[in-house]
Amino acid sequence: MIEWKLPSRLGATIAVDVCTPCQAFWFDQYRDLQLSPASTLELMKYIGEHSSSSKPALAEVLSCPRCGSALKLAQNMARNVRFSYWHCPNQHGHFILFLEFLKEKNFIHPLSPKEIQQLRENIEAVNCSNCGASIDLGTSSVCPYCHSPISILDLKQQQRLLAQLKQAAEPKPPDPGLPLKLAIAQGETSSLSLFPEHDAEWWEDARAGDLVRAGLNAVARWLEQLD
Repeated sequence: MIEWKLPSRLGATIAVDVCTPCQAFWFDQYRDLQLSPASTLELMKYIGEHSSSSKPALAEVLSCPRCGSALKLAQNMARNVRFSYWHCPNQHGHFILFLEFLKEKNFIHPLSPKEIQQLRENIEAVNCSNCGASIDLGTSSVCPYCHSPISILDLKQQQRLLAQLKQAAEPKPPDPGLPLKLAIAQGETSSLSLFPEHDAEWWEDARAGDLVRAGLNAVARWLEQLD
């Protein structure tokens, strides 16, 4: 694994271990909870650049890089999305695949029947974000092989992170009304469609079948505009 140092919410640096062939991260205990918005977006950009539709073949037994103990498979929930990871029994940290990291951070949104119907009006088929199988939108609303729901990268969440970065970069006194303004903005974005109607590049990527990758590519374009 390759060590990557990123800023935390408190201004210090966090060491994240990245394994590109496995398409996974290793976080020491609770380090993923300390990631700053900028670091989270950088990890998402990295996922978009280094992930592929083919699923990595992991070893039957994964070992903790700190103590060598066998990692234990676990599951948890982020809102209504279940995600999996492997944790060290001695609490040294956890190993998590790229897609599961996005689920953990609440960036993956399963589509409702109404949203699937909206998608059908523009796209005929998508790939399952879990196993990569093709899903015919005309006949199915879940993966016919692993039965996972059709999911998308929730771009509204990324827009909120970008708004935080822009606010932090502005050289002006703190606005006492900022919490209220952020709450109003969050309410406004919550009412928006999940599908970026005027982003032709997103729709082109989505028609290639991978809704999650379409969102990751959009985030990468937004980050380039900030540079």
